[in-house]
Amino acid sequence: MLDDFYLEQDIAYKTLINSVKNNKLSHAYLIETNGYSKSLDFAVAFAKYILCPNHYNNFENCKDCHQCENINKNEFLELKIIDPEGQWIKKSQLEELQEEFSKKSIIGDKKVYIINKAEKLNISSSNSLLKFLEEPEEGIIAILLTENKNQLLNTIISRCQNISLKKQNNLDNLSTFEKISHLLNNNIEDINNYILDEENKIKLEKTIEFIEYYETNHENTIIYMNKLWHDYFKERTEIYNSFTIMLLFYKDLLNDKLNRKITVFNEKLELIKKFNKNNNINSLTSKINVIMDLREKIKFNANANLLMDKLIIKLERCEIYDRSNRSNI
Repeated sequence: MLDDFYLEQDIAYKTLINSVKNNKLSHAYLIETNGYSKSLDFAVAFAKYILCPNHYNNFENCKDCHQCENINKNEFLELKIIDPEGQWIKKSQLEELQEEFSKKSIIGDKKVYIINKAEKLNISSSNSLLKFLEEPEEGIIAILLTENKNQLLNTIISRCQNISLKKQNNLDNLSTFEKISHLLNNNIEDINNYILDEENKIKLEKTIEFIEYYETNHENTIIYMNKLWHDYFKERTEIYNSFTIMLLFYKDLLNDKLNRKITVFNEKLELIKKFNKNNNINSLTSKINVIMDLREKIKFNANANLLMDKLIIKLERCEIYDRSNRSNI
C-alpha cells in the first residue's frame, strides 16, 4: 500500500495523497525514478490508492481486499501496466490500451494505466500516447515512469504533472554489480533476476574490458571489435544496457576528475586513476555526450556493427579535438 513509501518517498507520497484528498487528481503523472529500485511498486501502490473506492492507503484499513489481490495478480481490468516489448514500447501496445480503455468500467469510475520505462517509447508509440494525453477521457489516469524524462517528447512532459522520486540512498554498501542492477532496473523482482543471472556479470566485465582496450589502443579497437564486443553483445537490450554501463563508468571518471565521490565503480578505482591520466574534464564530458547520443540511436534500430564503429570514431574525435586544443594553449 502507499503508506509503505511514506518514509522513503515522503515528498512524492504527500503530493500524491493530497492530490486525491483535495480532489485535484491529474489525468497524467510523470514520475522520474532517479534510480529508485521500487519505483514500479510505488506506482502500483498509487494506482491502488486511486482505484480504491474508499482511497485506503494502508493495509490496516484495507484488510482483505479482493481488488488489491486481483491487482497483485495482474487480473484487475481497470489497471493496465505496459512494459517494453523487447527493447521498446510499441505503438501497437498503446493502440491496444486505448481500445481496452474505451470500454465502460466494470468496477468503479476510474481506470489507470502505468507505462514502465517510458523513456523506451519510440517515435510512433510516443505520438500515439500523445494523442491519448491530448484528449483525456474522464476517469482515465496515466502514470508514466522514467529514469530520465528528458528522453521523452516535451509535449508529453508538459501534459503531465511531474513528480521526482528521491534518489536511491542505500547503494553505498553494495558491490558494483549490485549497484548496476539497481540502476538498470526499477522494481525488486527485475533487480533480483538480474543479479541471479551470471551472464550479466560477464557482460559487465566485458564492457569494462572494452573501455580499457579503447582507452589503451584508441582507433585500433575497431580491428578487434568482434572479439571485444560482437561476440558478447547481440540483442538490442544487451547493447543498450552496456552503453548505460559505459555511461556510468565515464561519469565516475568525471567524478574522480572533479574530486567528487565515485558513485558506482568503487571497485575499479585503480583503473579509473589510470585512465584519468590521459583524460581531462573536456574530453570526458565529450565522451559522455557521444555515448548518450549513440545510446539513443539503439532505440531506432541502428545497425549494431556500424554503431560500434561510430562509437570508436567519435570517441577518437574527442581525443583528437582535446589534444589539438591543448597544443594551441
